[in-house]
Amino acid sequence: MITHKPFIFYSLPKSRTTQQLHGGRKIELAWENVRRFLTNCTTADPQQPTRISLTAYAEAQGGADNNTSGQLIQELEGLFGKGLTAPISFAYPSGLPSQDTKTKWELDAIDLQKAIDHLIHGQPWPRSSYGPIELVLTFYFNLLDPTTGAEIPGQEQRSSLLVWLSRSCACSPELYFPFERADDKFRMTLEQIKPLLPFDLEEKYLRSGRSNKARTGHTFSKLEWE
Repeated sequence: MITHKPFIFYSLPKSRTTQQLHGGRKIELAWENVRRFLTNCTTADPQQPTRISLTAYAEAQGGADNNTSGQLIQELEGLFGKGLTAPISFAYPSGLPSQDTKTKWELDAIDLQKAIDHLIHGQPWPRSSYGPIELVLTFYFNLLDPTTGAEIPGQEQRSSLLVWLSRSCACSPELYFPFERADDKFRMTLEQIKPLLPFDLEEKYLRSGRSNKARTGHTFSKLEWE
């Protein structure tokens, strides 16, 4: 969707995919911080992500013990049924599949708490090249004013939060603020939301956004504070 009005946008640069969640070394703390933000600052229901993806990794050599990897996948299959197993990568230029594999489940919301509990109870997860397990949650939402609980007016774009719950919990946020300028009104809204964010908002990644002349996409520029 192309917006009609200018806006202020927060997202990470292409060179940096994720940022750590607060409490990111403890899954239960990271998840509670995500829940608090979604409940108080967004229209999203923490128990109803748009997408829930669970992945377990099995390395042929090194990393987590192979027996542990096999046991983990068996436990997950007992909880969620048979997952889809595939090579993690393919060798170039031969095209041969890697012996390291990943098994993936696309879950329904009814299974969300069961998956989170399994990750929490399995801590500390062993250090490995991949995973060894990660739960990826996708949320789309409009932003709320946390002081009133009302939607911030004028939102033409939905914001999103992609959450990784794993050995080290991280997220990838895209937040659309419906403000044409970085004035006192925007600054006040930002200061109300920041204490509830489950990550450190880095102001250098705030940008001004607007539609291009052809109205086929958005252009971004450095945010100038008033």
